[in-house]
Amino acid sequence: MVDRLTADRISVENLDAAMELYFERGWTDGLPVVPPTEMKVMEFLDYAGLEPGRPLGDVPERDRVITAEHLAINAVMAGCKKEYMPVLVASVEAICHPDFRFNHMATLGSAWPMLIVNGPMGRDLGFNSGMYLLSSAGNRPSSTVARAISLLFWNCTESRPDGIQRGQFGNPGRGHYCIAENEETSWDPLHVMLGFDREQSTVTAVSTYPGPYQVYCQRTANPELMLDSMADAISTYDFYRGTYILLVPPHFAELFIQRGWSKHDVRRYLMDNCKRSVADLKRRGLWGLHSSEYDGFAGVAQAVQPGDEDRYAYVFKPHEYDRIMFDDTTLLRRSDIYVVVGGGNAGPRLCFLAPYGVSTDPMTVAVHPV
Repeated sequence: MVDRLTADRISVENLDAAMELYFERGWTDGLPVVPPTEMKVMEFLDYAGLEPGRPLGDVPERDRVITAEHLAINAVMAGCKKEYMPVLVASVEAICHPDFRFNHMATLGSAWPMLIVNGPMGRDLGFNSGMYLLSSAGNRPSSTVARAISLLFWNCTESRPDGIQRGQFGNPGRGHYCIAENEETSWDPLHVMLGFDREQSTVTAVSTYPGPYQVYCQRTANPELMLDSMADAISTYDFYRGTYILLVPPHFAELFIQRGWSKHDVRRYLMDNCKRSVADLKRRGLWGLHSSEYDGFAGVAQAVQPGDEDRYAYVFKPHEYDRIMFDDTTLLRRSDIYVVVGGGNAGPRLCFLAPYGVSTDPMTVAVHPV
């Protein structure tokens, strides 16, 4: 059975020697790994019903194909259980989808995907949807699946600092951003909002810039006033179009639900109100900065003119200033807000994660259980 594997076999004296070998050869992210023995790797593959050489994803920018064997090796290294393999397979399929465009991970802005697990497998396998949501502290499924994806692209596509990654500061979500949505409220979960059946498990990959951004919103129980704080925060950020993630803790979700607000209502309110005046954008140096039709600061007058205080550009809604504010590729991207319930059940804040919006769209893939 083990002869079906194609990876090199390396003999070592003991566990310590195996871990040190991985450090020496740069095959780990700086933390110890579980040695991927032939027996363990085949256990993962057999559980998922996958032949080692089966392609799971194509990365044309790197001229690489991710196989089931690649994934199983790195899943073992990360400390996963074999039961996580279906979620891992769907994660690779989402990240390698042409719409997601893996190559954007080389950006100086340190983009990295967040994985959102929805449906029965998120609950049954115990992915984190509660406290310390974005660190996955103490939660094995979220921690190890996130790390397995990080190690996979580290080792198989050179997505690391001494390879293709050129991130200026790095992304704290790498190796951590894998969450489940809390689906216990009456709101439709994300995958249902995206057209999937409620009992279908899915993984959604969304490219994020370093964050997250917490926004104090508990000054009132009025939904509009709470969301005004979030709208101001989102439009104060880089004023960039793409798909944002809005994390709503369950106690805030209940406040919205009690007042008759759906996820659609929350999304629509934010899309209508994330805006900045032309005067404000000029004062911040953002007027024309991202446009492909103007030469940044040189091509667009930054001086505030009469009437600029009453003219508005919008983060999400198409408007007359689109060609001044956004480049051509950004205008082709999906402009959306994914409302996701998750986090601790106390506290005064909502949270958003901003997207890398130049060349990528989020991707949701069905998980096929064994």
